[in-house]
Amino acid sequence: MPRPRRYRRILGEPRVVAFSPEAGEEEVEVEITLDEFEAVRLRDYHDIKQKKAAEIMGISQPTFHRTLTSARAKIAEALVEGRPIILKGGDYITDRRRYKCMDCQFEWISPEKEYKKCPDCDSENITLVSADTLPRMGRGGFGRGLGAGRGAPRVCKCIECGYEAPKTPGVPCRMEKCPECGAPMCGAD
Repeated sequence: MPRPRRYRRILGEPRVVAFSPEAGEEEVEVEITLDEFEAVRLRDYHDIKQKKAAEIMGISQPTFHRTLTSARAKIAEALVEGRPIILKGGDYITDRRRYKCMDCQFEWISPEKEYKKCPDCDSENITLVSADTLPRMGRGGFGRGLGAGRGAPRVCKCIECGYEAPKTPGVPCRMEKCPECGAPMCGAD
Protein backbone atom coordinates (compact mmCIF):
# COMPACT_ATOMS: atom_id res chain seq x y z
CA MET A 1 0.00 0.00 0.00
CA PRO A 2 1.46 3.42 -0.94
CA ARG A 3 2.10 6.10 1.66
CA PRO A 4 -0.63 8.70 2.10
CA ARG A 5 -0.11 11.85 0.05
CA ARG A 6 1.37 14.67 2.10
CA TYR A 7 -0.45 18.00 2.11
CA ARG A 8 1.51 20.90 0.67
CA ARG A 9 1.58 24.24 2.47
CA ILE A 10 0.63 27.22 0.37
CA LEU A 11 0.55 30.90 1.30
CA GLY A 12 -3.05 31.29 0.18
CA GLU A 13 -5.31 31.04 -2.79
CA PRO A 14 -4.22 33.12 -5.80
CA ARG A 15 -5.98 36.43 -6.47
CA VAL A 16 -6.69 35.38 -10.06
CA VAL A 17 -7.99 31.86 -10.65
CA ALA A 18 -8.22 31.77 -14.46
CA PHE A 19 -6.27 32.95 -17.49
CA SER A 20 -7.49 32.65 -21.05
CA PRO A 21 -6.34 33.67 -24.51
CA GLU A 22 -7.66 36.99 -25.78
CA ALA A 23 -9.38 35.53 -28.83
CA GLY A 24 -10.26 32.00 -29.73
CA GLU A 25 -12.83 29.27 -29.64
CA GLU A 26 -13.93 27.36 -26.58
CA GLU A 27 -10.94 25.18 -25.74
CA VAL A 28 -10.52 22.50 -23.11
CA GLU A 29 -9.12 24.13 -19.97
CA VAL A 30 -5.72 23.24 -18.53
CA GLU A 31 -6.07 22.73 -14.76
CA ILE A 32 -3.14 23.70 -12.55
CA THR A 33 -3.46 22.68 -8.90
CA LEU A 34 -2.82 25.25 -6.20
CA ASP A 35 0.25 23.36 -4.97
CA GLU A 36 1.66 23.49 -8.52
CA PHE A 37 0.89 27.22 -8.61
CA GLU A 38 2.69 27.69 -5.27
CA ALA A 39 5.74 25.80 -6.61
CA VAL A 40 5.90 28.11 -9.66
CA ARG A 41 5.39 31.18 -7.45
CA LEU A 42 8.25 30.23 -5.12
CA ARG A 43 10.77 28.97 -7.71
CA ASP A 44 10.10 31.04 -10.82
CA TYR A 45 8.54 34.25 -9.50
CA HIS A 46 10.53 34.64 -6.26
CA ASP A 47 13.60 32.73 -7.54
CA ILE A 48 13.95 30.68 -4.36
CA LYS A 49 16.12 27.56 -4.67
CA GLN A 50 14.21 24.27 -4.83
CA LYS A 51 15.47 22.95 -1.50
CA LYS A 52 14.38 26.10 0.37
CA ALA A 53 11.05 26.28 -1.52
CA ALA A 54 10.34 22.62 -0.71
CA GLU A 55 11.02 23.36 2.95
CA ILE A 56 8.58 26.29 2.86
CA MET A 57 5.89 24.04 1.30
CA GLY A 58 6.57 21.22 3.79
CA ILE A 59 7.53 18.63 1.15
CA SER A 60 10.73 16.96 -0.01
CA GLN A 61 12.90 18.52 -2.72
CA PRO A 62 12.24 15.65 -5.20
CA THR A 63 8.47 16.04 -4.67
CA PHE A 64 8.82 19.80 -5.16
CA HIS A 65 10.74 19.19 -8.40
CA ARG A 66 8.03 16.84 -9.74
CA THR A 67 5.31 19.35 -8.81
CA LEU A 68 7.20 22.21 -10.47
CA THR A 69 7.90 20.16 -13.63
CA SER A 70 4.23 19.22 -13.89
CA ALA A 71 3.13 22.86 -13.54
CA ARG A 72 5.64 24.08 -16.12
CA ALA A 73 4.50 21.42 -18.62
CA LYS A 74 0.86 22.43 -18.16
CA ILE A 75 1.68 26.13 -18.57
CA ALA A 76 3.68 25.41 -21.74
CA GLU A 77 0.81 23.31 -23.12
CA ALA A 78 -1.69 26.11 -22.49
CA LEU A 79 0.53 28.77 -24.07
CA VAL A 80 1.46 26.77 -27.14
CA GLU A 81 -2.07 25.48 -27.80
CA GLY A 82 -3.84 28.73 -26.80
CA ARG A 83 -5.90 27.07 -24.07
CA PRO A 84 -7.29 28.69 -20.89
CA ILE A 85 -5.60 27.98 -17.54
CA ILE A 86 -7.70 27.31 -14.44
CA LEU A 87 -6.13 27.29 -10.95
CA LYS A 88 -7.93 24.99 -8.52
CA GLY A 89 -7.77 21.96 -6.26
CA GLY A 90 -4.81 19.91 -5.20
CA ASP A 91 -3.63 18.57 -1.85
CA TYR A 92 -2.83 21.66 0.16
CA ILE A 93 -3.32 23.38 3.47
CA THR A 94 -2.89 27.02 4.38
CA ASP A 95 -1.48 28.28 7.65
CA ARG A 96 -2.37 31.65 9.13
CA ARG A 97 0.99 31.86 11.00
CA ARG A 98 3.71 33.06 8.67
CA TYR A 99 6.85 35.15 8.28
CA LYS A 100 7.10 38.40 6.34
CA CYS A 101 10.19 40.24 5.09
CA MET A 102 9.82 43.94 5.76
CA ASP A 103 12.28 44.84 2.98
CA CYS A 104 10.98 42.89 -0.04
CA GLN A 105 7.46 42.12 1.35
CA PHE A 106 7.88 38.37 0.66
CA GLU A 107 5.69 36.13 2.88
CA TRP A 108 6.23 32.46 3.66
CA ILE A 109 5.08 29.72 6.00
CA SER A 110 7.34 27.53 8.08
CA PRO A 111 5.83 25.67 11.02
CA GLU A 112 8.94 23.59 11.81
CA LYS A 113 11.86 25.99 11.34
CA GLU A 114 12.61 29.41 12.75
CA TYR A 115 14.11 31.78 10.19
CA LYS A 116 16.68 34.50 10.80
CA LYS A 117 16.86 35.69 7.14
CA CYS A 118 14.41 36.10 4.28
CA PRO A 119 14.76 33.19 1.78
CA ASP A 120 14.07 35.63 -1.07
CA CYS A 121 16.44 38.58 -0.42
CA ASP A 122 18.55 37.40 2.59
CA SER A 123 17.44 40.41 4.64
CA GLU A 124 17.40 40.01 8.43
CA ASN A 125 14.50 42.46 8.68
CA ILE A 126 11.79 39.79 9.03
CA THR A 127 8.84 39.48 11.36
CA LEU A 128 6.48 36.71 12.43
CA VAL A 129 2.97 37.65 11.33
CA SER A 130 0.28 36.26 13.59
CA ALA A 131 -3.21 35.28 12.50
CA ASP A 132 -4.62 38.32 14.31
CA THR A 133 -2.73 40.82 12.13
CA LEU A 134 -3.55 39.19 8.77
CA PRO A 135 -6.54 40.40 6.77
CA ARG A 136 -9.42 37.97 7.17
CA MET A 137 -10.73 36.23 4.08
CA GLY A 138 -14.14 34.74 3.53
CA ARG A 139 -14.50 30.99 3.11
CA GLY A 140 -14.19 31.22 -0.66
CA GLY A 141 -10.90 33.11 -0.76
CA PHE A 142 -10.26 36.01 -3.11
CA GLY A 143 -12.90 37.29 -5.50
CA ARG A 144 -15.65 34.82 -4.72
CA GLY A 145 -18.10 37.31 -3.22
CA LEU A 146 -18.58 35.66 0.16
CA GLY A 147 -17.28 38.65 2.12
CA ALA A 148 -14.68 38.89 4.85
CA GLY A 149 -14.77 38.16 8.56
CA ARG A 150 -17.59 35.62 8.65
CA GLY A 151 -16.22 34.25 11.92
CA ALA A 152 -15.11 30.79 12.95
CA PRO A 153 -16.71 27.72 11.38
CA ARG A 154 -19.34 25.89 13.39
CA VAL A 155 -18.24 22.40 12.39
CA CYS A 156 -15.06 20.64 11.31
CA LYS A 157 -15.37 18.42 8.24
CA CYS A 158 -13.06 15.64 7.03
CA ILE A 159 -11.57 16.39 3.63
CA GLU A 160 -11.45 12.68 2.74
CA CYS A 161 -14.66 10.99 3.94
CA GLY A 162 -16.90 13.99 4.75
CA TYR A 163 -17.31 13.17 8.48
CA GLU A 164 -18.49 16.23 10.43
CA ALA A 165 -17.97 17.08 14.12
CA PRO A 166 -18.76 20.19 16.17
CA LYS A 167 -15.84 22.64 16.30
CA THR A 168 -13.97 22.83 19.59
CA PRO A 169 -13.61 26.52 20.55
CA GLY A 170 -10.00 27.71 20.43
CA VAL A 171 -8.77 24.69 18.45
CA PRO A 172 -8.31 25.16 14.67
CA CYS A 173 -10.07 22.48 12.62
CA ARG A 174 -6.80 21.80 10.75
CA MET A 175 -5.33 20.51 14.04
CA GLU A 176 -8.07 17.88 14.35
CA LYS A 177 -7.88 14.41 12.76
CA CYS A 178 -10.94 12.55 11.51
CA PRO A 179 -11.92 9.75 13.92
CA GLU A 180 -13.20 7.70 10.96
CA CYS A 181 -10.24 7.78 8.56
CA GLY A 182 -7.48 9.82 10.27
CA ALA A 183 -7.32 12.52 7.56
CA PRO A 184 -7.05 16.24 8.47
CA MET A 185 -10.26 18.15 9.14
CA CYS A 186 -11.15 21.60 7.77
CA GLY A 187 -13.65 24.24 8.82
CA ALA A 188 -17.16 24.11 7.34
CA ASP A 189 -20.44 25.95 7.91
